[in-house]
Amino acid sequence: MQTHQSPVRLSVVVPTYNGAERIPEVLDRLSHQQVDDAISWNIVVVDNNSSDRTAEIVRKYQRDWSEKSSLNYVFEQQQGLAYARQCGVDHSDGALIAFLDDDNWPPLDWVNQIVAFAQQYPRAGAFGGRISGSFESEIPEDVEPLLGFLAIRDRGDTPHRYPVEQLQFPPGAGLVVRRVAWEQCIPPVLIRSQRGGNDSEISWRMAKADWEIWYNPYTTIEHFIPQSRLERAYLKAITHTYGVCTCELLMIETAYWQRPAILFKSALGSLKRIIKHFIKYRHRSISTIEADCLLSFYMGNLKSPFFYLFKSLYRQAA
Repeated sequence: MQTHQSPVRLSVVVPTYNGAERIPEVLDRLSHQQVDDAISWNIVVVDNNSSDRTAEIVRKYQRDWSEKSSLNYVFEQQQGLAYARQCGVDHSDGALIAFLDDDNWPPLDWVNQIVAFAQQYPRAGAFGGRISGSFESEIPEDVEPLLGFLAIRDRGDTPHRYPVEQLQFPPGAGLVVRRVAWEQCIPPVLIRSQRGGNDSEISWRMAKADWEIWYNPYTTIEHFIPQSRLERAYLKAITHTYGVCTCELLMIETAYWQRPAILFKSALGSLKRIIKHFIKYRHRSISTIEADCLLSFYMGNLKSPFFYLFKSLYRQAA
C-alpha cells in the first residue's frame, strides 16, 4: 500500500512499567522507521510508576534521537494500563494514535502502513494488524491453541471489519485509534482499567458509537513472549480474567431493561459450554494446559454475570 501525499500527524504511545530491560528494543525499532515525508509523527513513552531505570534509559535515548520525530517521556503515577494509555493520549497531538506495549517490535514500514490504512478506511475508529510471536522458549504443543489469549493474531491477507457483535476485537498490541473517535467515545476512566478487557472496551465503545473496527493485514508487529507466559499458572490466570470481564463489556451502553436477559443468557451459555467441555474431555478435563485453561475461561464466563452484579452493587453502595 502507498500513502497518499497529504499532511498526517501520528503519535505512538508506549506505556511501560518497569520496562528498563524491554523498552530499548522498542525504541531501537522506532528509531529506524522509514517514514514518508508527508507524515509527521512523534513518540510518547508513558512511565507507569516504574521503580527501575526506565526513566534514565528513555532520557538517554532522547539525547541521541533523530530530528525527524520527537521522543517524549511522561510519568503516570496511577498504575493501570488504561491510565497509562489515557495519559499518553493527553500528552500527544496526533490525529492518529498508535499504541505499542513495551514488548512489541514494529517493522521498518510500520508508520507508513498505519497512515495508508487509516486514509483508505476513514470510518475506522480503531484497527489492528497481524501479531506474530517471538518466543523465548519452544511452545508446548498443548499451548498453541491458546496463543490468541496472548494477543497472537493473524486473520488472513484481506482487510475486513471485526465481528464486534461476537465480542471479537483487535488486541491492544499495535492498536491504532483516531483521536476524534477516542475523544467522542472513551471516558476518562474505563471500566476495565487493568489488563484483561481493557483493549476490547476501547473498540466496543467505538463500535457502539457507529465507528468501524477493522483488521489491517498490512502491518505486522512481533510480540515478545517470555517463557513464564507459556506456563500453566499464567495462562489459567489470564484466561479466567478474560472470561470474568465478559458481562462488564456486554453491559456498556446497554439499556437497563435489556440487562437481565443478557445476564441470564450469558450464564446459560457459559453453563452449556462447561457441560460440553466435560463431555469432550471427560476425565481429562484438566489433564493438559489447553483443557485446563479452556475450562478456566468458561468458569470465568460463568462467574461473569455475578461479578458484574457484585461490582454494580458495590459502586451503588460506595
